[in-house]
Amino acid sequence: MTARQVDTDLPLLAEGDDWPVEEFPAPGPWRSLTIAEANDLLTAGGYELWVEQGADGGLLLAGIGTGIPLRADATWADLYRALVRLRRTRRVFDAAWLNRLAGSLAPQNPGTARITEVPAERVDLLPGADRELAHRVLASLHGPGTGPKVPFPEARVTVGRRERAVRVQAIDSQDRAMQELRGWERFASVVAGDPDLRMHCATQPVPGAVIDTGTGTTALLRVVDPAPPHPRHPGGTIAADLDALLHRDSDGAPKLLRVVLDNRFARREDELDHFLEHFVRPLLRVFRLALDAHDLGMFALDETGFAVELSPELQATGRIVVTDHERIVAAPSRSEVTTGVRALVSTLERLGEGFAALRADDHRREVRDAVWRVIAEELRYLAPHTADLLSGEQPLQNYAHTVPESQDNVLKAVLDRVQQGTRERRWNPRARTPAVVIDVDLCGLIPLQRITDAARSVSGPRPGAPGGILELAGPAALPVLPTHLPGSWERFVRESGLGERYPAVDWDELRGDFLRAFQSRPRERLRTDEVNAGLARFVWDVQDAGGRVVFCTARKERFREITEEVLAEAGVPDATMLVVPSDVSRPIAEVKAERISALGGLDVVAIFDDEPANRTAVRAELGDVLPVAVEIPGLAAQRSPDEPVADDAAVVTTFETRPSAPGGPKLSNTHSLEELQIGALRRNRLVRRWAVHLTEGETQAIVDSIVTDTDRAALRTGRGAVAKFGLDDHPDDVERVLAGLHHVLTRKQFIKGSRANYRLDDLKRDAEAPVRAGEPIDVVLLGFPVKQCLNRLKASGPLPDLAELGAMARLREMQRAVAAVYPPGLRFNILTDGRHFRSRPAAIADAYQRKLREYGELVGIGDRTLVADIDEVAEQRLGPGLPAERARRIANYRKLLSDRLRDFDITDNPLRTLESVHDWSTAETDFAPHVIGLFREILMSLVYSVPVTVPAGTDRLEWSAALYADIYNVTDQNATAAVLQGRRAVLRRAWHTVIRYMATMQVDDEFGYELMFPHRVRLTLSAVRQGCLGFTYLGGSGLLPWQGTGVLDPRGHVAIDFAISLLDQGFVPVYSPLLGPRQPWAMVPAGRTQLIEPPPVPVPRRDSLRVGLKLDEEFVQKARLRRK
Repeated sequence: MTARQVDTDLPLLAEGDDWPVEEFPAPGPWRSLTIAEANDLLTAGGYELWVEQGADGGLLLAGIGTGIPLRADATWADLYRALVRLRRTRRVFDAAWLNRLAGSLAPQNPGTARITEVPAERVDLLPGADRELAHRVLASLHGPGTGPKVPFPEARVTVGRRERAVRVQAIDSQDRAMQELRGWERFASVVAGDPDLRMHCATQPVPGAVIDTGTGTTALLRVVDPAPPHPRHPGGTIAADLDALLHRDSDGAPKLLRVVLDNRFARREDELDHFLEHFVRPLLRVFRLALDAHDLGMFALDETGFAVELSPELQATGRIVVTDHERIVAAPSRSEVTTGVRALVSTLERLGEGFAALRADDHRREVRDAVWRVIAEELRYLAPHTADLLSGEQPLQNYAHTVPESQDNVLKAVLDRVQQGTRERRWNPRARTPAVVIDVDLCGLIPLQRITDAARSVSGPRPGAPGGILELAGPAALPVLPTHLPGSWERFVRESGLGERYPAVDWDELRGDFLRAFQSRPRERLRTDEVNAGLARFVWDVQDAGGRVVFCTARKERFREITEEVLAEAGVPDATMLVVPSDVSRPIAEVKAERISALGGLDVVAIFDDEPANRTAVRAELGDVLPVAVEIPGLAAQRSPDEPVADDAAVVTTFETRPSAPGGPKLSNTHSLEELQIGALRRNRLVRRWAVHLTEGETQAIVDSIVTDTDRAALRTGRGAVAKFGLDDHPDDVERVLAGLHHVLTRKQFIKGSRANYRLDDLKRDAEAPVRAGEPIDVVLLGFPVKQCLNRLKASGPLPDLAELGAMARLREMQRAVAAVYPPGLRFNILTDGRHFRSRPAAIADAYQRKLREYGELVGIGDRTLVADIDEVAEQRLGPGLPAERARRIANYRKLLSDRLRDFDITDNPLRTLESVHDWSTAETDFAPHVIGLFREILMSLVYSVPVTVPAGTDRLEWSAALYADIYNVTDQNATAAVLQGRRAVLRRAWHTVIRYMATMQVDDEFGYELMFPHRVRLTLSAVRQGCLGFTYLGGSGLLPWQGTGVLDPRGHVAIDFAISLLDQGFVPVYSPLLGPRQPWAMVPAGRTQLIEPPPVPVPRRDSLRVGLKLDEEFVQKARLRRK
């Protein structure tokens, strides 16, 4: 054997290799740029650009669509930054070059590493599950000289070739090698199967180890290139460790971090936000996902166990690269998690300090607060077992948050009861309004401060404890705290351990002292009570479901005002409050039941109370009321956890529900954004880098799959109608034809609502005349304005996407099914209202119309579909003088309504204002009742589609989520002044928009817009009413195509959902040539995408190399419409 010194930042090359390393430079970012070296890099990387000297002597980045000047003293960092601005990335993969680039970022030259070359015949391979990869990696190691040899380093050495860079790393035993190997295999399989984890994490494959049979020396084989590869970077990526990223220059600032942050594409993006999303959140997301979804402890997230993934242009990808697989623990214990958390928090603090050092002023506190804000966001809504693992003594203990499944089910069952009552009221106006009763103390409000103050006040010396009860002086350290409830005191004494420590204390006497302290000075101290988590949202959900919330408390009348103020400050304004008389002498439970039963016009469906006697009394008085016990965590309860609840009530601890269903990507199935907990949904901004870009052929394959399926369904529907009504034998029998048409039009895939709303007589009224004349039946549809995209919560752009194409395909299905019964078929009249109810730029509305017509042609109904602006059609059918007269009347009604509503201020307690406007509208006579009566309902819908003014440097989606997290709460103490101002601005825009909307509806009614087509089938898309055919384009939740984003759900169904919910559920954007690169055409589950494999042979430089992700072919073949 011979030993030699090897420079570790240069690859070892096998004898006879035909590519010299010097032709593929990988200079560090701070080196001066030369034209020759720059052009070598641009040519070798496939950038199709070059650097030349400009007329002024400076450097110029040239090529198609460029001409960007670089500084005269430009560095490589300047070139990389220019490439990022041009959205150019390396397209030719060269592992050796990438390895040298990574080496150039190291804070210091690693010098030389001593290696021993061992003949291959003396080396045993210890392969992992992928034996083929292990052998290929071993074959990469054969060094120069005569005969193949394998390098065994004292520490580590990297062997770089064009196709692969392999790091040989010394390890002290075969057992540790196997542990690292199995750890990588286990984690790699998890990453491969979890799309969300894959977006935030990569690994460095460890396919095997080598053993020197002569000495027993063992070394790991690690592939340096991050895997799975990032789809946006076909030329590969590199892993920069924490030391390299945060190494400080002479000015004390981390110079590589500075370069990476400067290389963010959107320079308008706030630098701190970029740092949080690309460095802080990925660490937390990986830690949480691994533990929450896979029961894996990621305990190597420190300076030695992970790196940050960078593009060849030194742009952060938003992924971390796990490099230590030995410290990935399956089914970890709480103590192991505690240790891992401390390493994670140390890393986050180090990152935060590094970023703060880049700021001119001292922003450490601002940065630290921002990091901990992200921690709080990422650790909400954990699985219960994860929250339990994070409950140990460690820095994240107080951030671990969970909502038990049982609580989620109970609260949603209550909301279901409210919705059922609301549905009954729609059909029976005499039915009472469903109501939910909530107790105040230890239920809606938590007197935590009063409890701790009372405990401290009784902690002094007393008989049996001459030195005082020190534990009560610092009650925060106690496992449980006492309450004023009679049954809980004994449990507190026992569970806190104080009874054993102070056996001589008279605990009954101490309880009396505690109660006197707790109840002293109540008027001023009630303000310290905290609102139970989730209460404001739950109250809103009950109201949104059509119900009312009534607070019923044992507090006296003199405390009503202060209680209402505390609730209002927490987001529960105008609470209906039942209190007890000041001179009450009867049992509180009896008084509560009496007052609740006296509520006029309300049907109590559930009661939340911490005392069983109160719940029992109310149920005895009212009957079918769902009892729910509230037991506050950390406070002594009246029963032990294993004891049944006295009245068999369900148990909750807070009023929080889960914002989305667990268990993989799902649609929200909601009708409105107000049903979503917008502030709790994850925005997953990095999914934009994991988008699919379809070719024309792939787009057409999806369209063909949808159309083929709709044609099969139409054939079945048409044949069924023909057979049922005997139309083969009686094709000219008009009565039979009309009956067959009615059968087709009221099939489940078409109809919305009850078939009783559109009877056969209604169809005869609408279609008998054209049927007898043998002409196509006119079908009229109103809608298709533009995509509601102004806040990005619903959609990402204004043009029609897959949802609208699916709608056109549904019309094709209806037409073909009808044609089987009545060959002249249907003629669709789509009257778009993009500029009818509100002002929009003509260019946007026209572009939407053009694309909609294109979709009609694409699915084959263009020859029988009219897409036209409703006002243009009205002018043709109702007279040429219509536009001027219509504009005059709308202006008059807008002024009239504005004057009538002058005394109302939508920014002053918005929900109360809307209630007052609704009450006012019942007596308004200048507007039709069916118009003005919708003011409140329409505003609460339009508020989610008005323009949003976004502060500079702020992501639109993030800003909108902050506004709409609680849009009607304009006094939110937890929101910034800018957010509150933004909410008021949105409400004012919605207010003025609704005034115009009301005026337009009134004028439409006067002009008879509904009567423009005398013999037609009117498809009603929203409020289904008698005599009109309720119609649904895509089924499911009933969202209209323009109200959200088109999506292929996990089963391949074309559907519609809100963009914010799809992002939260892990869907990724799909771009198509139909819409171009600015707006997604659809979204799909990330698990239905695949990495495009590079071609087996090199692609000529002039040819376009397709990279990134594609849709799973089997998934594309399943694309179809829902049947109902």
